[in-house]
Amino acid sequence: MSAGIKKTFIHKYASGNVGVVVNETSAGEYSYFYEDNKARTLLASFSPLGTGFVNHTRKPSAPRFVASKTTGTISDENGNTIEYFDWQPKRPTCKFGPSKPQKMFINPCLSFFLTDQFDLKVTFRASQGFLEFQVGKPSRPSYMDKIKKRTLTGHLLLDLPEDTPTLKQRQTLLASNPAAANMKKAQEFGWTLPRASPSGREYAQITVSDDLKPIINDGNYSISTLSNFRTTIGANVLGLKTLLRETAKDPNASVNLGGTAKSQDLQVPSAIYKRFAPPPPLPEIVKNTKLLAHVASESPSQLIVVLCSDRGAGECRIAEKAYARIHKKTNALCKKQGIAAEKHTHKLVVCDCSKQPDCIAKRYNFNVYPMYMMYYGGKLVFIGDKFNGFSTAPEDFEKEIVKQNKQARKNIFLPDDYRFIDPRHASFSDV
Repeated sequence: MSAGIKKTFIHKYASGNVGVVVNETSAGEYSYFYEDNKARTLLASFSPLGTGFVNHTRKPSAPRFVASKTTGTISDENGNTIEYFDWQPKRPTCKFGPSKPQKMFINPCLSFFLTDQFDLKVTFRASQGFLEFQVGKPSRPSYMDKIKKRTLTGHLLLDLPEDTPTLKQRQTLLASNPAAANMKKAQEFGWTLPRASPSGREYAQITVSDDLKPIINDGNYSISTLSNFRTTIGANVLGLKTLLRETAKDPNASVNLGGTAKSQDLQVPSAIYKRFAPPPPLPEIVKNTKLLAHVASESPSQLIVVLCSDRGAGECRIAEKAYARIHKKTNALCKKQGIAAEKHTHKLVVCDCSKQPDCIAKRYNFNVYPMYMMYYGGKLVFIGDKFNGFSTAPEDFEKEIVKQNKQARKNIFLPDDYRFIDPRHASFSDV
């Protein structure tokens, strides 16, 4: 407890056991409600902010009601949630608070009443009579709290100091103020403050006092500096975009942006730029309508690895970049070993599935991209979007290629009519 205790109030059952303990602190009142036994089993507790809990009598460890700063929960004796709600609406149309007021009998002498976050109370039948404790969140002070009496005509008599001015007295005091008279006149004629035109010509008619001139001059200088800085940045970015666009037209070209005359004119430090190199190209791209015929025409002793991509941004774009790097690595290995690409153990192909409906996805019953497939001698060896059961890393992809190559050489293939099972329409024969 962060706040120090100022006073402590203790209320007992008729049996003499402690029933209620209220600690008054600088932060508010902390209330504790106990069972009528010597062990002082805690049944309910609330903080000054209205947060707390009410437990079941038979299962003191099972909460019946829990209140946090933003939400509330009502549960049964087995701990199953009956109702969960927010104290305040997250949107104007959302419901909040409990669906209906709750009345919970904690034990024969303790009862809990729940209406909303500001109206939580516990009643206790003590030895000296009934007591009521407000344990909800303190509400903001309102004039409704000062009502002493309601008249038959509907007027409210408030408990206010005797020297409090009446409404007519406040209006009289306000009318005697010149500023109030000007405000009333402006409201009467609907006057509004003048607005400056976009050119700002009205500002030339404003006379600035001598003590404000240095401040305004400093502000104008800062605005001018920021404007020039923004213009310079825009010119630099535009120049760099032009250089990159011209360089990207030639896939074999590279340029050192810091070493050109244009970049020096733009005041771009050459040390912060690296040599621009185009990304590695993708392997052969085949349309989805021609994929199966293309696979059948390939070498029967070579594993054909296919990446099915919708050629869009996101996961497919990331997969294509990794696929291109593996393709570059494979070509470099073949060149180093002096092996022709047609005689390598595997060949990479990209299937363009951007045309919808996708006949490949329909054949194998999938709708997730990117999807990887591996064929050997025209037969399907592997299909899936994960490697080793769970991974999408490039190193696991390379291991999967080696593994499926070995499987294919052992004549272990998937069925010719293989399709992914839709769990919504699956039967025992599909398992």
